[in-house]
Amino acid sequence: MENIINLSIQTLCKYIRNRYIKSIDVVNAYLTRIKKYDLKLQAFTYINEVMVLLTAEEIDKKIRMGIDIEILSGIPIAIKDNIMIKNEQMTSASKYLLKYISPYDATVIKKIKNADGIILGRTNMDEFAMGCTTETSFYQKTTNPWNTQYIPGGSSGGSAVAVSSGMAPFALGTDTGGSVRQPASFCGIVGYKPSYGLISRYGICALASSFDQVGTLTKTVQDTILLAKILIDYDSLDPTSEKSNINFSQENNICNPKKITIGIPKQIINYNIEQDILSLFNESIKKMESIGVTIVEVDIPAYKYVSALYKVLMCAEVSSNIAAFDGVRYGYRYPHVTNLDNEYSRSRGMALGYEVKKRILFGTYMLGSKNYQKYYYKAQQIRTILINQIHNAYKLCNFIFSPSVLQMPVKLGQTLHDECDIFLIVANLAGLPGITVPYGFTKSLGMPVGVHFMGSRFADMQLLQMAKVFETVAGFNTYKYPEIH
Repeated sequence: MENIINLSIQTLCKYIRNRYIKSIDVVNAYLTRIKKYDLKLQAFTYINEVMVLLTAEEIDKKIRMGIDIEILSGIPIAIKDNIMIKNEQMTSASKYLLKYISPYDATVIKKIKNADGIILGRTNMDEFAMGCTTETSFYQKTTNPWNTQYIPGGSSGGSAVAVSSGMAPFALGTDTGGSVRQPASFCGIVGYKPSYGLISRYGICALASSFDQVGTLTKTVQDTILLAKILIDYDSLDPTSEKSNINFSQENNICNPKKITIGIPKQIINYNIEQDILSLFNESIKKMESIGVTIVEVDIPAYKYVSALYKVLMCAEVSSNIAAFDGVRYGYRYPHVTNLDNEYSRSRGMALGYEVKKRILFGTYMLGSKNYQKYYYKAQQIRTILINQIHNAYKLCNFIFSPSVLQMPVKLGQTLHDECDIFLIVANLAGLPGITVPYGFTKSLGMPVGVHFMGSRFADMQLLQMAKVFETVAGFNTYKYPEIH
């Protein structure tokens, strides 16, 4: 039999359902790799091994008894530590929530469980998802499996590393400004963020509510499609949830490249993109042209405001969302206080990290009575202009194509450029679907890099089908795992 970790989710499901392999064998294969490599990679923060094995045994028992099982049929999945799992700790990698136990399942967790998926464990992340390196975690610093001296990206770095290193077949993360797609690019896997509102945010610890979306990290686009089929659904518990008309009966269709037009933003030349990344990007354009895809240039002048827009709006929403963490209702509570104000300030001051405090302060300043109109309101106006310009660009093309990132991962302790994720952030600002697909390895570092497709709102299935076509052309082998030293 083939090595379990070299099989797609779809193949694993088929093998388990047909009793060719057992769910417990699959789970043990991944637990073995976690025990072997995670001490070095630091991707997981918590694994309930006993519960994982018991759940796998229950799935195998159902199969032996001839009871129908669901679509995921005993496949383990890694979960980012800001998604609630009933009766388990959910900390968002912060000291502030170390003793918090989730009272209910997030909607996405319900859907995974209902599909007979097995929750493998919690993955590390930047504290409250604030960061792009997975170094602001209270627990540990996660390392890139392709070179453990380098960052994996963030904030969903733990989930990306778990999949990239073969410690999990797939994982869930959250994406606020590229937080799924950027680490996916750095780690050589597929990262997908849906259109805003398609996957429920109920039970997710919010960072910036108008940006956040649950996303998936997988080895192949086909695995992404499988998960999208499970997760995309209207949820009355989530006020931002949208009813879509996505036709999953077409999930295996392949779009005709000769009928596809790809738009390349004219503004790409305005950014300092590392030469290795630019070379691979230009090469990927030529490959798409070779199969009949039409390439056009699109003009989106408001790209120049993206970085500033993101900082102002995201931090303002952070300030609002973190206001609930007061040390009274739940979370860390400083024991020696004299009054309520003192309790708030001491509890937050002692339990929140530097990056979180910085964003709260900046966001509070943006929302102040003297600054609201000048900064926050103006940023929302420009955000609308950006969305309108992107909408006009889609009159000329089916998808907007760009590099995933402007630079390769830096060494632990070093800083990424502020605009590194500029092409990913646009999808969050406009509520559009985006997917990072691995393309090749850079000459300088020998580390993977991906390219990014962005679709129009609710055109998620067409986007996934385009990504599937590109994946075939790119020829990147996501089952070639890094050598971890």
